[in-house]
Amino acid sequence: MKSDLRTHTTAHPGATAPGRVALTVLARAQWPPEGDPAPRLPEVPRWDVSFLAPLLMAAAEPCLTAAFGPPPLPEADGRRVGLVLAATRGDTVTQAAIDAATAAAERVPKHLLFQNVPSTAPGHLAALWGLTGPFVTLLAVGGPLAAARERAARLIAAGDADRVLAVALDPGDHPSSPGTAQAQLLAASGR
Repeated sequence: MKSDLRTHTTAHPGATAPGRVALTVLARAQWPPEGDPAPRLPEVPRWDVSFLAPLLMAAAEPCLTAAFGPPPLPEADGRRVGLVLAATRGDTVTQAAIDAATAAAERVPKHLLFQNVPSTAPGHLAALWGLTGPFVTLLAVGGPLAAARERAARLIAAGDADRVLAVALDPGDHPSSPGTAQAQLLAASGR
């Protein structure tokens, strides 16, 4: 997986408005990675059936590693790093598995109930990396990266975080089409 480590600045829409800030991308990663003809999603403990958590980890971990090295972050750093996850839809694959078990009057495996909660996958990432700053999950209307960057800018402008990992997911519903993910570690320009 490749990360683009070049830092660049992007003016956030409305950057001059109160509560807005221009953003600098400190690190980035995506899945599938460019130039990899047969990419594989990472395995995530206690996560099966769907691709949401593996997609998140496939983009977020290389991005964080590029910026900070291996996990976890020192406590003082983790406290000032926020996490925003914006997805085009919820975990429909896990929900379908729960619905099928319920319709068949079968017991629903507990781990499916656990992984169906929208904050479970980003919570796993935050715990692994020691990210204890603000944590937001959103269902994006429009582009998920734009939605994640918008919320990240708000968190930074409000002083709630110095850096925010913005992750955009478009989860798929089949092993041949597991979806896409982008991650950007953002900070205010000039800080």
